[in-house]
Amino acid sequence: MSKNGSIKENILSIFLKEHPQLLSDSLGFQVDNIILEQRHAHRNIDIRGVDSKRRIPLYIEVQLTKANNTYLNRVIEMIGRYNESVIVWIAKSFDEEILEELKKWFTSYQKEFVDFYALSLHEDAIGVLQKLNEMYSLDIYKNFHLLREMNPLLNVELVNLQIHPSHCGQINTNPTLPDFDRTEDVKRAMLQVLRSKIPYFLNFHYDKKTNRNDRILSCGGGKTGLIYRCSAKDVRNLAFVELYFDKAENDWYEAFENIADELRKSVYPHLTFGKRRIGVYFKPKDSYEQTFEEIVVVFKKMIDGFSPYILGEKEIGMTVSVKDHDNNIMKKFVQVPIELPEQPLPTEDSYRIEIEELSELLLTK
Repeated sequence: MSKNGSIKENILSIFLKEHPQLLSDSLGFQVDNIILEQRHAHRNIDIRGVDSKRRIPLYIEVQLTKANNTYLNRVIEMIGRYNESVIVWIAKSFDEEILEELKKWFTSYQKEFVDFYALSLHEDAIGVLQKLNEMYSLDIYKNFHLLREMNPLLNVELVNLQIHPSHCGQINTNPTLPDFDRTEDVKRAMLQVLRSKIPYFLNFHYDKKTNRNDRILSCGGGKTGLIYRCSAKDVRNLAFVELYFDKAENDWYEAFENIADELRKSVYPHLTFGKRRIGVYFKPKDSYEQTFEEIVVVFKKMIDGFSPYILGEKEIGMTVSVKDHDNNIMKKFVQVPIELPEQPLPTEDSYRIEIEELSELLLTK
C-alpha cells in the first residue's frame, strides 16, 4: 500500500494497464478492458479487467510488500464477494505459510465459479519501481521500459481453478460506442482521448466518476487542492480547460496570477485568470471529436507548463508565501509518534478518487 508520497503501486498498476499482454501471458488467457481503481460493490478494486474468451470479470489486488495476513483476509473476502470471476493477488513475494493458508481455505470453502491466481513480482521490481517513483512525475511513463526489461515480471505462485473450462459468462467484452446525447458518455469519450494523447499525465489513467447532471470532468492536478477541470460544452455553451485552486491554496493562485504575462508567453497565450481559476475558454467546434482535439492541445500545454511549478521542479519565485507554505503549515502541529495497528485502509488512490468525487459536488461554474 502506497505511503509517504510513494506512488509505486500506481506506477505498477498503470504499467500493467498499458501492457495487458504481460497479465495475459502470466494467467494463460487474454485480458482486456482494464480499468484502474474502480469502486465496485462498495470496495475499491486496484485493477479490473475481463477474461475476454470466457466473458468473466477479473479483479486484481496489488501489494508491493511481502504477502501477509491483512492482504490474505482481504483477498479471501474478495473471493467470497465476487462470484463467477477470476481473482488475482499480486505481491512482492509469497512465503510457504501464506500459500498453505490459501490451500487450506480453498479445501474448506470451494467456490464453484471463482478462479484464483497468486503472482509474485520479479526480485528487482521494487527497486525499479522506487527508481521510477523518484523521477519527475511527467518522466515516469517514458521510462516504463525499465519494467519491460524484467523477464518475467510476474511469476505464478499458486493457481486454484474452480470454473469449468466450458463455462461462459455474460459480460459484454466489446465496449459500446459513446452516445453523445448522454453527458456521461461525452465525459468518458473525452477522458479516453486525453489518455491516448497525453498518456504521461498518470492521473488520466484512472477511472473518473460521472453522472448525468455534470458536464465537467475533474482530475487531480498533482497537489492537494489543485484540480484540473475540463468540459466539451458546459452550461454556458463553452468548452474549456482550467486549473482550479481550493481556498486553502489561494497563495498558489495569487503567485501564478503575479506572473500571468510570463505564463501567457510560456504556457498558452489565451490564459484567463479569475475566481481562483486559470483557464482557456472557447466556443465548441462543429463536432465533439474536434472539440476533444482542441481540449487536448490546451490541456497538454497547461500540464507541461504548470507541472514544473506544481510538482516542485521549478519555483514560482514571485511570492515567499508559496515557497514556505508547507513549512509554515507543519509548524502549526506538534508531531507525537504513536503506534497504530495495521489496518486494511483504502489506498491513496482511493482517497484521490474520493476527493475527485467530492470536487464534482463542491465545484460549480
